[in-house]
Amino acid sequence: MTQTIETAVILAAGRGTRLQPYTFDIPKGFMQVGEEKLIERSVRILKENGIKNIIIGTGHLHEHYEKFAKENGLTTFLSPDYATTGSFHTLIYGSSLIKGDFLLLESDLLYHSDAIKTLVTSNKKDVILCSDFTQSNDEVYVEVVDGKLKNLSKKKEELGSIDAELVGIWRISFELLDKLKAHHKSASDATTKDYEIAIAQLTEENKVSVEKLDLAWCEIDNQEHLERAKQKILPLLD
Repeated sequence: MTQTIETAVILAAGRGTRLQPYTFDIPKGFMQVGEEKLIERSVRILKENGIKNIIIGTGHLHEHYEKFAKENGLTTFLSPDYATTGSFHTLIYGSSLIKGDFLLLESDLLYHSDAIKTLVTSNKKDVILCSDFTQSNDEVYVEVVDGKLKNLSKKKEELGSIDAELVGIWRISFELLDKLKAHHKSASDATTKDYEIAIAQLTEENKVSVEKLDLAWCEIDNQEHLERAKQKILPLLD
């Protein structure tokens, strides 16, 4: 029996160097797309889907998130080495705040609310959310075997098959989090790699289900992504 999801962790420590000059003054999650900032939209959708405990892992210009959290009843933690470490390190640094199964997502995503609804209502304990190919020029490709995550990479040649694209929203069990903590202690590259690579490296012992949706979404990492978000993705969203 799967656990009811009431917690979400938003990873928001990155410097957003590819979105400069915008990110000189604000973190990526505070980019305005339509009537809402990315972080405002994510928090609204999470709360609408029963997520009561929202934790934001911060770094670059963290004071923006701290102010936002105080105003909206959220929790933040600062990853002090954010400038030289990866998202896996940020997740593990704040893992003591996580008390059960949770959703994991990134701060620079614009997505339809179906993404969250699907994961919250899933009867599977560990799920990677995927989509068809967006042709966004910054895809992470996913290899799937028997409905489970086999591997993922930005390089097609590293995969046995190209079956879907990573969205950047996950359902993670407390059991998998424990395994990730142990991996963080033992892996030589633990502080520098991204969390999705760490999860993929544990797939032999922990099977992660793949949920592939026909989903309107995008990640906003650069100016091209930002224009695509405003012109093509936002009109498709609820």
